Amino acid sequence: MPKASAIKVMIVDDQQSMRGICKFILNQLGFKEIVEAKSGRDALMKLEKSGVNLIISDWNMDDIDGLTLLKVIRKHPRTAKMPFIMATGRGDKEQVKEAISCGVNNYVIKPFDADTMRKKIEAVIGALA
Repeated sequence: MPKASAIKVMIVDDQQSMRGICKFILNQLGFKEIVEAKSGRDALMKLEKSGVNLIISDWNMDDIDGLTLLKVIRKHPRTAKMPFIMATGRGDKEQVKEAISCGVNNYVIKPFDADTMRKKIEAVIGALA
């Protein structure tokens, strides 16, 4: 996999503060191209226009939650194999199992730091350096 600077990431979270924190951490890890989406619906619209390589999505959102977003992405041939990391505020085992059964590549529990995020991303797409 290419270095972080060559990977386009989409952050999907309905809280602007969480998108900001995630973007800051991704910048620390060397990511340059970051697309922000404020909802699952916003993410789907932006996916049509941008060649994203990785999605990091919040689970709990109002219009289309992260799990529904994941299911929609997995149904389309163009995005079916796209790496998808779910960010959640709880480490509920049943919730994690459900996400895995729907095709999530990894998950991260909030709050997270740069080192944790790096490990989660590298587990999905390989070394960033």
